Amino acid sequence: MNKVLIISEKKSDLSDIIMNSNSLAEFTNYDNAIKVNFDKYDSICILSGNRDINLVIDPRLRVEIERQRSFGKRVMCEFVNSIGDTYSAEPIKMSHHRLIYCAENEISGIINGDILDAHYNDYIMPYFIPGNAVPILVYHDYLCAHSHIDMEYEKMKNGRWALWKYDENTLISSFRLCNFNIARLAPRKKWESVISYIVKWLSNDDSLKIVFPKPLCEFNSETSLDECIQKGLDWFKNSNMLKNNGVDGVREGLSHHIEAKNGVQLRADTVRNDCCGETGGAYFFDYLVNKNQESKEIAENIESFCFDIMQIKEGLFSGMMRWTETAWGVCYQDDVARAIIPTLLRANFAPENDRGAHFENAVEALDFLVKTTGTDGLRVYRTDCLYMTKESIAEMNKVPSNAASAHYNAFYHAALLLAYKVNKKASFLETAEKGLSSIMNLYPDTHRETSETEEMCRLIFPLACLYDVTRKDEYKQWLYRVSEDLQKHRHNIGGYAEWDTGYKANCSRREAGECALLAENGDNVCDLLYSNNWLPLGFAYAYYATKDKYFKNLWNGIAKFMISAQIHSDNPVIDGAWSRAFDMDEREIYGVPHDIGWAPCSVESGWTVGEILTGLLFMKYICANNL
Repeated sequence: MNKVLIISEKKSDLSDIIMNSNSLAEFTNYDNAIKVNFDKYDSICILSGNRDINLVIDPRLRVEIERQRSFGKRVMCEFVNSIGDTYSAEPIKMSHHRLIYCAENEISGIINGDILDAHYNDYIMPYFIPGNAVPILVYHDYLCAHSHIDMEYEKMKNGRWALWKYDENTLISSFRLCNFNIARLAPRKKWESVISYIVKWLSNDDSLKIVFPKPLCEFNSETSLDECIQKGLDWFKNSNMLKNNGVDGVREGLSHHIEAKNGVQLRADTVRNDCCGETGGAYFFDYLVNKNQESKEIAENIESFCFDIMQIKEGLFSGMMRWTETAWGVCYQDDVARAIIPTLLRANFAPENDRGAHFENAVEALDFLVKTTGTDGLRVYRTDCLYMTKESIAEMNKVPSNAASAHYNAFYHAALLLAYKVNKKASFLETAEKGLSSIMNLYPDTHRETSETEEMCRLIFPLACLYDVTRKDEYKQWLYRVSEDLQKHRHNIGGYAEWDTGYKANCSRREAGECALLAENGDNVCDLLYSNNWLPLGFAYAYYATKDKYFKNLWNGIAKFMISAQIHSDNPVIDGAWSRAFDMDEREIYGVPHDIGWAPCSVESGWTVGEILTGLLFMKYICANNL
């Protein structure tokens, strides 16, 4: 076994693994490296990926490293500017690029064409690659595949070389690799194969037992439902999502971007009205179920922010809910609906003395949406105050919008129906019936945004509300039809895989902008931002409306899945959350990372965590009270 010298500014995942696996390995920092007697060592590993910038080796040290290379000693350089005759460009971000393995038989556990994700990594492009060099991992842009791609070898290696052999004794990583664990590089098994290869290569010992650290994200299907709910609620505080205990709203969440040098996940600090309302719903139902007075205070702080701060109170746009603190004059009806649905559920289900003071504000928000809705009961995807006049608003009520998308309209109809249950306002029921009929008349060929799966998941709750209010058998049949269609995509662990017949969704198989996680139908990737997150509330309300155990069983299944997909981590910023993507075969966070900001590792405070918790708590509440 080779005696390995690790040279680095500080310890890292990779240095720890080498030290724990190879009893002869030693560590030194850059300042002391020049004093080392290199003749005592068989291999040298220079790690720079945990620095702020890539390393340029001190010339005095460089002379010694090159001398050792000339003796045939093994040298690995990670995120180092220059070694041998190669030198590199300035670092660039690689947020939507993926790595293809293309060194057949070099690493066990991986085959040519396997895809590995390095997330929001930094890359230094080598300017010179010798003719006899061998690629191992190569960056390619926007690969439309989930975990493996069939590609000719010459095309496969004709990308940006990321991990490669300069020669038989020199291994180069042109990206940040040393903190692969805290940076959550995925899929983990494949990265462990890569790391095992590096450690064994440096140690010159294929029989070496590699000691890996505990994954930063773990998943535990044995957690109880109550523990799952509490972890989810705790996440809002531990990740600093609540602003001033909800008085100033709720931050949007965590972006997909994770800094590879230190594992820090970038925050999405925008305050969105929908994320606020959805989060408030989770806290209010925690109060109803568990009598938690602090949760009630947080919920009411958030509710006051949504209506007292983020709603227009007079003028042409009176009642309109603003989208965000920055998109001040923008209104998406789906986002409005999700912001106010907790208030409407409260008005319908809470004890009379707990129904709150904002129901009429929610009605005013719906009045604005109704007067800007087309004759087909559907509203255009978005309106901007900048482009709206009294005349244009009146015109919107006279023509169909042709926006038959559950993504944009179905929860709007659910909100209308929940309000109608309380105030019996005819225009609310009429608009909801028209709108959902317009969507179901096209179903399953609705105007999809991310996937066919999303459209089905988004329809369960609104259709349950529609049947609950009208008791019409036709609407009940719609509810069962969509629910049964959805079961075709159920994975054996309880989640529902993304599927898009004909790849017709606006965001299906795209290369930039807002993009689905799905590459090919049949990939068992679950979306907890646009699809599965709506199901706990949807199945719970369907059970409430029908009293059919079929829906209670479906809810039990999705609840168990949510337990198994919840993050358990020593990092409080992610502990208790759900990320957007979950590979149901590998049981880890992994999916096509093409979305501009909401790729696999992202976490939405409202859309995901708030919605899931509200659905879990709603079922507990209606069952406890025999509703």
